[in-house]
Amino acid sequence: MDKKDYDILVFLDYWDNLNPTSDSQIGFTFAQLDNEDEASEFGEVYTNDFLYKNPKEAIREEIKKHRPKWVIGLENSATLLLPYHNQKKILINPTVTVDDLNWVTAETIRDTYAFFSADYEKDYEMYSRVYRNVAFYPIQRLLFISDISSAIKEILSEH
Repeated sequence: MDKKDYDILVFLDYWDNLNPTSDSQIGFTFAQLDNEDEASEFGEVYTNDFLYKNPKEAIREEIKKHRPKWVIGLENSATLLLPYHNQKKILINPTVTVDDLNWVTAETIRDTYAFFSADYEKDYEMYSRVYRNVAFYPIQRLLFISDISSAIKEILSEH
């Protein structure tokens, strides 16, 4: 896939666990490495190191600065991207609330795609009440970019 610098911004999930176990730290690190490697095929990747201090502000600034065609977000980064309007988005396991579903425009519905794993079933159910570009993976507890990279490529190539 031919990528242009800053045409697509990929925001990986960031560490927000205040009481981590060594297993959760190791799992997070390996997931970051796997997702970072896969995401680099799509565009500019922002990892935990970049997002750690103030993820909401960091994401807002990068989108404002680069004005990308697409943004891709994983888990807590996807949650922060959910309220963005006039921005094409691919979200992986965002946490969804009723407030996220208010004042959603037809363009936002058209330009937002989301993927949910089994651990995010309630979020999937809430999200799919309003949005139509959605996929649910009931057998997988978590989703990695490698699990859905062909779907991401298809979405990006069609738009």
